Parts: sequence; structure tokens; C-alpha cells
Amino acid sequence: MMKRTFFVILALFSMLLLDIQISEASILINEYNITFWITSDMSVKENVIFTFKEPIDKNVINYLAVGDITSLKVSNGEKFLDYTLTKIGSETKIGIYVPEGTQKLEMNFTVENLVFTKDSVYAFFVTLKTPLPENMNIFVYLPAGYYLYRHAVYPENYKILTDGEKIYVHWSLSKPENVAINLKFYRTFQDYTFFVAFVTSLAFIVVILYLVLYYREKTKRAFERSFSEDERKVLQVLLKEKIIMQNKLEKQLGFSRAKMTRVVKKLEAKGLIEKERVGRTNRLFYKKV
Repeated sequence: MMKRTFFVILALFSMLLLDIQISEASILINEYNITFWITSDMSVKENVIFTFKEPIDKNVINYLAVGDITSLKVSNGEKFLDYTLTKIGSETKIGIYVPEGTQKLEMNFTVENLVFTKDSVYAFFVTLKTPLPENMNIFVYLPAGYYLYRHAVYPENYKILTDGEKIYVHWSLSKPENVAINLKFYRTFQDYTFFVAFVTSLAFIVVILYLVLYYREKTKRAFERSFSEDERKVLQVLLKEKIIMQNKLEKQLGFSRAKMTRVVKKLEAKGLIEKERVGRTNRLFYKKV
């Protein structure tokens, strides 16, 4: 309830954000199209296009917007037009000098303070006072990676579309007088950033461990293939016992003394065992490599 009240208050403060005033009431607008691009830093880029029913005489058109206007460009489709900016409290009035014969007017600019946030939910509010155009199209583009919050969109006769990268909302209106636009949105992946990083790191660790174990096993198999069957039998006992008497090992494996002597000599030459003379036999030691 408190969050809803917060956004209602913001909507009230956003009234009269944009207003077009034409010095001659006889000038009629056929098409009025306005596009809002909400950027990742929550500033808003606007594109406004008026198409007049008939070419107009030399005139001055005033366009009123809340906030500081930057990067303003005004064109009639043939050339850039001169304009003035007048700060009126929190609003900026754009005075456009329109040459005779103009039938189309386009403005591009950036404005701040149209997006508000509370508890990770963003809200875009704007109210347009229009000069009763025959047709009006309004587009609001969300930043990439953002989605509408619980379909909290007003007015209700809207379409949700996408350009493949961004979600945007479209309204098509006929002869609107005042239009209040209100929508809420949020960043979908912010709650999953840590999870994605964790899963990625875990997958990387698993791959590294697999490669280590794979090459260790591969090395072990290659190492074992370099020994005869008799040598492997002796090594298996030594790996377990670490130290053993040679005559005891002969009996355990069922080797003759001559055979045992040959195997010990080969393993000693490979640096895997050491022997120590004890009476008429040897004490065998396994050497780690």
C-alpha cells in the first residue's frame, strides 16, 4: 500500500510535464508521434514528430518539458531550426522558430527526472497536454535487460512489443487531449548475478578437476604399461608395505630367488626401490618418485 501511494504521489508531481503551444489556434496537427528511450542511467532520450495537416505560415511553436534539456536538435525535415530555451522553475520551454511552408517538425533531446525508483522498482511518469491531433502514437522503450513490473502500465489500451533487444510499450490514440503515461519496470537479472557467477565458477572448477584427474589417470596407466607383469606385482606389494624382506616377498609372490633377483635389479635400475643387505637376503624399500 505504501509503495502504491509513493507512485501515485510521483504521478501527481509529473503532471504537465510536456505541453505544446502553438501561437495560432488554426494550425492543426495530423500526426503526433513521441518516443521515449529510457537509458541504463535512467535518463530519457526523446524523439517528437509533428505532422501538420497543411503547411504552416511562419510561426513560433513552444514546447514545454520538465527537467534540464540537453543535446537538443530541431528539424523540419529539410534543415535544422533555430530555437530558444527558457528555464521556468523546474520546466524548460523550447521556443522553435518555424519557417513558412513547414509541414513536419522533429525534435530530439535528452531529459532527466522522468524515472523514479523505490525498492528496486523503477517508475516512468509523464503527462502530455496535446493540441488534439488526429492521431497520436506513443512509444516507451525500456533499457536492455529490463522487464515490465506486473504489467503495471497505464493507459490500458497498450501493446507490449520487442525489437529483439529491448521491450517497449506502444499506445495508438485518436484525438487525445491529455495523456498520462505510467509504467513500472525492473531489472530481471540483478538478483541472479551472484548465482550465475557461482555456477560459472563451479563449472570451471569441475572442468579443471576433471582434466587433472583425467591426465593423472592417463599418466598412471602409461607408467604402469612401462613395467612387466612381474614388476607390477612387486610394486603393488611395495606400495602397500613400503618396506619388506626380499625372501618374504619371494614366498608371497611365489617367485624363485633368481627371478626375484632379476625383478629387484630392474626396479632398482629404474630408481623405484632401494635394497639393504641383511644376512643372506635384502631389505627392500619403496622410493617415491
